[in-house]
This record gives sequence, structure tokens and C-alpha cells, in this order.
Amino acid sequence: MKYVDVIIPLKFRDSVTYSVPESIEESIVPGSIVKVTVVGRSYTAVVLRVKDVPGFDPSKIIPLREVVNFPPVTQANMDFLRQVASYYMCSLGEAFRFAAPSTVKALKRDRAKGADIEEAAGNGSGGQEPAGTALPVLSGEQAKAADSIRNLFSSGKNVLLHGVTGSGKTEIYITLADEYLKRNMNVLYLVPEIALSRQIQKRLAAHFGDSLIVYHSGQTAAHKRDVYEKTACSGKPHIILGLRSALFLPFSRLGLIVVDEEHDNSYKQTDQAPRYHGRDTALMLGRIHKCPVLLGSATPSFESIYNVRNGKLGLVLLSSRYYGGEDCTVTVVDMVRERRKRAVKGPFSLVLVNAIAQRLERHEQVLVFRSRRAYATALECPECGHIPKCPRCNIPMSYHKFNNSLSCHYCGYSEKAVSACPVCGKGTMRALGDGTEKIEEELQGLFPGARIERFDSDTVRDRKEEARILRQFADGDIDILVGTQMISKGFDFSRLTLTAVLKAEAVTQVFDFRADERALQLLRQLMGRAGRRNVPGEMIVQTSQAGHPVFDMLLHPGLTDSNRMLEERYEFGYPPFSRIIRLSVKSQDKDKAQQRANEIKNIVRMAGFSDITGPAAPPVERSAGEFRQHLLIKTDRSRSWAREKSMLYCSLRSIPASELTIDVDPVY
Repeated sequence: MKYVDVIIPLKFRDSVTYSVPESIEESIVPGSIVKVTVVGRSYTAVVLRVKDVPGFDPSKIIPLREVVNFPPVTQANMDFLRQVASYYMCSLGEAFRFAAPSTVKALKRDRAKGADIEEAAGNGSGGQEPAGTALPVLSGEQAKAADSIRNLFSSGKNVLLHGVTGSGKTEIYITLADEYLKRNMNVLYLVPEIALSRQIQKRLAAHFGDSLIVYHSGQTAAHKRDVYEKTACSGKPHIILGLRSALFLPFSRLGLIVVDEEHDNSYKQTDQAPRYHGRDTALMLGRIHKCPVLLGSATPSFESIYNVRNGKLGLVLLSSRYYGGEDCTVTVVDMVRERRKRAVKGPFSLVLVNAIAQRLERHEQVLVFRSRRAYATALECPECGHIPKCPRCNIPMSYHKFNNSLSCHYCGYSEKAVSACPVCGKGTMRALGDGTEKIEEELQGLFPGARIERFDSDTVRDRKEEARILRQFADGDIDILVGTQMISKGFDFSRLTLTAVLKAEAVTQVFDFRADERALQLLRQLMGRAGRRNVPGEMIVQTSQAGHPVFDMLLHPGLTDSNRMLEERYEFGYPPFSRIIRLSVKSQDKDKAQQRANEIKNIVRMAGFSDITGPAAPPVERSAGEFRQHLLIKTDRSRSWAREKSMLYCSLRSIPASELTIDVDPVY
């Protein structure tokens, strides 16, 4: 009789032992994907080790159910999962949950419903277009940058490609990817969001055809299985375009990893363990497979800038736009002064209204950014002052006019909006503030002849609708596009010449030490959307805090911008000069949350950490019906903290997982 220790995609902190039926003994090896039963439920698991003698009474061991006809997890992939689990302080089972084998759970259900595998593979495989389009012609600067990257790779260094918006970083990615594919090596190309992947997919498919594989969470389980098998077994090299979850595919012959828009916060997994960052995890994967990693951004993260200065990353610069043209000009409009002058129309300054009118006359396009979706940020009764709040989070709910609902953007709670005040019954509820939905309505009133669309999470929940809006804007069939952060992500629209930012102070008023860095990154990304061809671009920023340092840096860009903010980080001991672990304690009882947080603080001290902030309530103390307390643990970056983290994780085993969330390197 043989026995196996398996890793189950649950919060179990240890492996679980099962016996192996004689009929399948020969097919079991470390890495095999198997079906097991846990408390009456079936799970997909991976075999960690095979042994002849169990560690406890064999009579208490139940047999595993079956071996799944799936390529085994390789040793390199197991090493990767162990590193992820160790660094991000979670169980190996939680790390395995993100690996592609978990897709087999839904495979039989898909087949039972008659899912068409060919259709699923076409849902983002990129193989629908023939290959053969010539590789992009690199400019002199791009060719020099590509040579510099090759030289740094040859010396064993990973690279940060810092190129201004529109400088043609994608052309360099394509050129290098083609070289690795010709060496029979696979390429992983990461992007932060699905919307951006669909734009990049079209460009990659034109060059690589059936060699392109696309992988993200919006695809069917059948398609994910197909991708997993191709990645694990195919002798043909592929370029895999994916989001952060693509890091967990079973790579072999991995030659290059590209992390585009490496600064983007969407690379951080936040809602379940492991709470990994795609950029940092890509560097882990590169070390295991001994392949180079190319990070790219027009607005690099401070972590990457820090690693360049410490010699961990090589730096390659692109300072010119691929299609030429002048830099985008920036105008900061002081809305306090404009209102005093009565030079406003609703939420728009006359400066902006006139600029939009000029673009429409010239048949050019406009992008309008507002950091909040919905119609209004809240509803209020003018008689008694009542503002409807989320019953689970106790914060004002946003009003969505298109479906007449009130919604909490923290926990997702929603209810139908009523016109009369539910408290006093007298007043008619009035809208406070504005979001993208109201901005769209106001623009339609000012420019009735313009074709206006909205691009936010309310309008692009459907994949086809998202693709339609992006296609029509790219083709010039939309004049004005209103959206949230989603529209700042690396899109290339040739007719776009004006970008407008409304209530820009909102992006700086965030309770986070990274607020200024993120605000400047966002504004510069938006700035780079306009004027990417021969027509000069302009960005108009409306704000009631025109004197804020971020807007000054936007108006007067210089190499010292990052230096100034990095000096502040160094002075106060924040990343990238330190490492942070955030422990989030939650309970439906406020006093219990506080008591548990104090208990955990003592555990943290016993594990050897001394720089502890908190416990303290976050800005939104109650979320989804639970009270929260946060503790921040800081440690010097030069210090090896692996041993302390391991001790801390072991010490925290006494705390129920339902009451504690561990986030290593939190992004906010």
C-alpha cells in the first residue's frame, strides 16, 4: 500500500495524507493532480510526496478518489508555489488555489452543459487571425534600447524599460518576444487588466497568430484547461498574454517575462490569499526558471526605481514618442477662482468647455476622466438631512440613475432608491456630488450633437460592450469618452487630442503614504493618452486645490520629482526603504475586534518585530458587517526577515483564519 501527502486548495496549513488504491498506484508521482474528499466534498489536489509508510494510524486514512488526466505539476512550479506561500505568509494550499489545475473543478460541469471547446479556445486565444505580419520597424532610439536590454539580459540582470507614453515600448516587447520564440522558448506577457489585454491581443495576434495564447479570469474552465495543457505539454513555443493569475501556469522552457505597466496597482491580489503582487512574483518566477524579466512603464513604481539605484535592475530609457509629435501641454484650472469669476457651466470650467468645442469642430476626440463612477456620491434629504448609508459599512451609498439604485462601492450592497425621504417622508431626495454617469449627462446637454459614451465598471460588465466601446472610440465613432481609472491604462487612440481631469484633488485625497506617487502616475498616464500622433495633445486639469505639489510637478516635470517624494519616504521609513506587513483583524463585535488586535500585537512582539503601528481602525471601520482593526509591521529593508516572518506565521496559527488577514507589501 502506498500513501500520498497532498496539497488541497484550502486554508489548511499542512498537507493531508491519503492512501492510494492499487489500481492507480503506478500512475501516481509527485505533482500528480488527484481528486480527494474532504468532509464529504470533492476537491482537486496536487501530490506533494509519495511514501510507503504513513505518519499515523493507517486505519484513519481514507483513499484518494482518482487521478485527473492532467499534466503533473513540475518541480519548478512546486518551488514557485512554495516561494509564493513563504513570502506572502499563506499556506501552500492557498497558493495552489491560484494555480491552473483548479480549473478542472468546473470542467465536467462545462462539458455537461455542452460547452464547445473550440469556441472556448477562440474566446481570447488570439489564433483567429493568421500570423505573418512583419515585425514592427524600430526607430533608432528603440533599436538602441533593444540592444541595451539584450546586453543587460546577457549580464544576468532584469531590466526596467522607462519609456515616455507613446514611445513604443510594445514594439520592443514584440521584437524581443519573437527572438525568444525563434529559440523555441516560451514568453509570458503580463498586463494589469482585461480591457488592456484585449487591445494588446489584437496587435500580438497579427504577428504571432496561433502562437498567441490568452489567459485571464473571464474565460471558461474548458478554455483554461486547454491553456494549461498547451503550456505544460506543447512542443511548440507560445507567447502567453495574461493577467497576474497567468504566473501560476505550468511553464516549461520559459525564456522571457514581460510585465507591462509594472507600476499598476491592479497587479496586486487583495481579496484572498496569497495577496501577491504580479510584478514582484514575476521576478520570483524568473529566478526559478532562470529567465530574464522586463518591466515596462512610463511612470515606474518607486520600488522599481529603488531597485535600479541599488543595482538589482538595469535601466533603459526611451525619451521620444514613436510617432513623433510634441509633448502634451498641461493646463491646471483653479476651480475656486473660476467659480468666483462665474466662468463655469455645471462641473466644467469655460476653459474646458471651449477646448472641447474646438476639438469637436476639428473632428478630434476628447477623454474626460472622473475618479468616481455612479451618478452621485450620495443622496440627501433637504428637510431632515438624512443620507442613506450602507447597513453593513455605515458609509453613504452612491446613487446610480441608470437603474435607480443605491450601491455601496465597498461591499457591493445595493437597494432600490426612493424619491421621498425614508425617514421624514417630506423631502424629495437630492443628489450630492457627481460621478461619471452625471458627467456624461451634463456633456450631452452641453454638446447635443456629439457622440458620447461612458467607460466604467457599470457600462463594461459585458465583454462585448467593453470591446464595442473601445473599438468605436479607436475608429473615431465616439467623440467624447467619459470614464474612471480604466481609461488611463496604456490605450492608444490616434484621434485623441484632449484629456480632461475633473475634480483632480480627489486622486490626491487618499489616506495612504503612496497617494502623491499614485496621483502623479495616474495624471501622467492620462496625459500620455492625448496627442500620440502628429496633432499636439493637451490635458486640462480642474481642481479646487491648484497649489498641491502634485499639480506643480505635473506642470514642471523634472528628474527630481521622484527624488523629492523618495526623500519623504526615507525620512518616515516607508517603502521602498522598509517592508510592511499589514494585519487586518475583523469581527462582527467591535470590542472583540479590538481585544483580538491587542492579542495579536503581543504575538507580533514575541516573534521579534518591534516597529508596530496600531491597532487602529481604518478609514472605513466597518465593512460588510464586520469591524476592522489594522496593525502595520515595519522592518528595515536591508534586514533578512524570512526567519521572523516564518516565526510570526507559525505563532499566528492560533488565530482563526476567519478573523485575521495577512497582507505582505500592501499597496494601500
